[in-house]
Amino acid sequence: MKETKKRRILFITPLASRTGSEMMLLNIILRLDRSKYEVAVASYAQGELLGDLPDYVRVYKVPGNFTMLDRISYHLGRHPITTALKDIQKDFRADMWYLNTIVLPQAASTAVSLNIPFVVHFHEMPLSYVYVNEEEFDLIIRKAHHIIGCSEATCLGIRQAGAGSVSLVYSFIEDKMRSKDDVDVAAIRAQFGIAPGQFAWIMSGVPSERKGFDFFPEIAGLLDDENTHLIWVGGGGARDGYISWVENRISSLRSRTRIHLAGRQKEKYDQYLHAADGFILTSRQDPFPLVMIEAAALGKPIVSFPSGGVSELMIEGMGSVTEDISPKQMALEMKKIMNGEIVCDPAVSRQRMAEYDISKGMEAWNRVMDQVAW
Repeated sequence: MKETKKRRILFITPLASRTGSEMMLLNIILRLDRSKYEVAVASYAQGELLGDLPDYVRVYKVPGNFTMLDRISYHLGRHPITTALKDIQKDFRADMWYLNTIVLPQAASTAVSLNIPFVVHFHEMPLSYVYVNEEEFDLIIRKAHHIIGCSEATCLGIRQAGAGSVSLVYSFIEDKMRSKDDVDVAAIRAQFGIAPGQFAWIMSGVPSERKGFDFFPEIAGLLDDENTHLIWVGGGGARDGYISWVENRISSLRSRTRIHLAGRQKEKYDQYLHAADGFILTSRQDPFPLVMIEAAALGKPIVSFPSGGVSELMIEGMGSVTEDISPKQMALEMKKIMNGEIVCDPAVSRQRMAEYDISKGMEAWNRVMDQVAW
């Protein structure tokens, strides 16, 4: 039997950090069929996820932050990113590029200039299209060999933008959440002054407008209950006026419901989820948040805005999705769960999450790539 030549795929990603989209990328690379594919990763930053890649994956650096030499090259008409991507292609000789997000400056245009077919994995909904200039976005929509969306809501936005070749591959997780450590959980709750019998709601993500960080003080004010706590886990974004404004509102808040900003967590991230009694998703738009899948896998009650893929995920017994992006509605649904008016069954959540485990996700991804890459 004649041996089929492996296809070389260059995966391109912005940060190589522990964002949902880049954790997805890591899961794909670790589990793709090595008899079919030879892969490399090009990252615009030297992120921590690069250290988790196996030795057989080549790693390339694209200049995300320009040196003085890069800036001189730019003014001489040689874009540092374009130059780096062309050099990477010359070395790796990829058959296809795989853009793990739309926010990759020069990647699509460089692929087109080199006549390399490229796939774009959309983890963004329309509010995030603002981060891509019109020319680059139109190039992605018109010239991509294929586009993958991580939820039906994401695919809808892509099609509305005019794309034709679009496939759905739901985001998925590896069910390897560490078991509850009673000592760690007790320490976390004690750190925030959460007494036995009090209810703690958690949200996880980079504090930002899209993630609805500014809704936190408003929700706390609406709850105004000394037996309810709100925890935000996540950080690492840029310090800007928006963050300062929200944090000032939190520090000056006159509510019996306390807000705790836990910052970025890695080693004990799972234990923070265990320490909470429920999960809230305050995002204005969120394609298919992995953190929500993680919370559901632990059987946590969920209250969410109708911000995207969450409406495809949630079923009766898991919690509640509000009718609108409304802090008032969210606070009301949270109260209903805490007083037992809405009954949540952890078994329902865990069973639902089994539909988004890594084996099913890779089956869907392989089906798409078998049609696209060969």
